Amino acid sequence: MEQRENQEGFTPIGDILKKHPDPRTLAKGVKMTSDHFDETDTGCVICGGSGILHPRCKDGNIDYSDYINCDCIKPRLEEKKRLIYLEKCELPKETENRTFANFKVYPEVKNAYELALKVANGSLKWLILSSGVDTGKTHLAIAICREWLARGNPAKYGLVPLLLDELRDGFDEKGDDSYRKRFEFLLKVPLLVLDDLGTENPTRWVEEKLEEIVDYRYINALPLVVTTNIRMEELPVKIASRFLRADFSEVKEFKAREYRYRRGK
Repeated sequence: MEQRENQEGFTPIGDILKKHPDPRTLAKGVKMTSDHFDETDTGCVICGGSGILHPRCKDGNIDYSDYINCDCIKPRLEEKKRLIYLEKCELPKETENRTFANFKVYPEVKNAYELALKVANGSLKWLILSSGVDTGKTHLAIAICREWLARGNPAKYGLVPLLLDELRDGFDEKGDDSYRKRFEFLLKVPLLVLDDLGTENPTRWVEEKLEEIVDYRYINALPLVVTTNIRMEELPVKIASRFLRADFSEVKEFKAREYRYRRGK
């Protein structure tokens, strides 16, 4: 039977299956699974519902040794990627409402809000927010994370004391490489949020790890958001120096009334 071609120039996989082995077994030995596509769900006339296609070579011939994803499964792959990024970000539970749209912009926090928007849209790399408790710093930090995730960019949120406790637990486990993997992730994730810096137990090990994280992201100009309840002069000298010296950093110290009192009015 003569193979038919669709208007995109691809041969439906259903026709190819009659002449070739299971297309889910790739040339490199990687087996396609339901994580890649659902062969009973697409109803696509281009790929015949399989979710994959043989591409064409530059000379126009079909390359039966290779496979590519059909456009019909791209939305599902994007959704899967979004869920993976959300899981790895580890945002606190029940913070879905901490978005820019839900942030109350009072005069005292207006500049902090505007700076947070710059980080969210990529025009500012470092933002350090310093003020008292319950003034909106964490709300803005989480809102930045959510904007990054919504645009398909990885981000990591960490409450500093808990983050360091988890890191140290992995470090103490001999033969366990979870520490190395987690620490490397903190160093290299495209956006890192360190929430509540200064409330951690100030041991030398803790200070060294924080310095390493800040130094690496400083040297490589990787986006960083920090919230703290203390002033810059109260932070470890080397860390505060990085915050203040980086030409891509904005340090915003502000005084504002606690939100709980505003809500009580």
